[in-house]
Amino acid sequence: MERINQFEFYDLGQTLERLKTLGEDNIAASAAFSPVISGERVMMALIGGKPIELGVSRAAAVKLQRELAEVKEEHFRRDGEDGSRKWKFPDSETPPLRSWDWHSVATALKSFETVFQEEMREAATYRVPSRGIFDTAKLVDAADCAFPPELLPVIPQKTRDDWKAAGRCLAFNLLSASGFHVARAVEAMVEAYYTLSTGKQKTLNGWNDYIKALESPGINGALIPSEKVISELKQMKDDYRNPLVHPRVVLSEPDARMLFANGESVIIAMAQEIWALQAKITPNALLAVTAAE
Repeated sequence: MERINQFEFYDLGQTLERLKTLGEDNIAASAAFSPVISGERVMMALIGGKPIELGVSRAAAVKLQRELAEVKEEHFRRDGEDGSRKWKFPDSETPPLRSWDWHSVATALKSFETVFQEEMREAATYRVPSRGIFDTAKLVDAADCAFPPELLPVIPQKTRDDWKAAGRCLAFNLLSASGFHVARAVEAMVEAYYTLSTGKQKTLNGWNDYIKALESPGINGALIPSEKVISELKQMKDDYRNPLVHPRVVLSEPDARMLFANGESVIIAMAQEIWALQAKITPNALLAVTAAE
């Protein structure tokens, strides 16, 4: 997936329109200079895949670019004393471009426009609607901005990566996929939380085993799991995580958004306790500080 700069389409259309308005006979060199240079520039960019990769119109685009390049070399470039090609800026004495100079460009332009128009009708271009109050750009590219900045250092990279994927899937209406990535993100956070709570570094079979271990963490852990986190994990397991493993379950948008919100809540809750432990303050004290702010 790539983000497209839509202004490049406007620039392309505006530049080609300037070429069209030159006409085809007795074109002043000074009037043709900027449109020809700009026209070759935008065509080179389009051939190179900006703003999109061309399909059937690529050959016509290459033809137009070459015709513009020939006009540029013939009328606006010259051989320097050192043998290199240099710019030849037109002035009042520069002869105009005659019809035979411009006919190939005009023909190539018409051919490109015809083919490009048909290709754009079939182009896979979509608009991503907003999801609730979420900023679409951040949901697509940086969903982990939902987590408080001070907690990011204690949130595993696996959690952040899956959370970004969950946000992207939610933006593009891949709702069950979003739920799947939310569950993976929470599970990666649970693994870190479990290790601090029990002092054990091993992967358990599933959420039920992690919850049981957190309910009886033993004496080797540095962190005492809170009832809030355990309660939220149980709810997510029963309401979402277990149903998601069944292929017949398809999330609706309201379900996906609720799961996204629940996942964010439980990840922040676990990260908050880990951060509080590292900061050597209690979670209750942390909540008091947060409320005061």
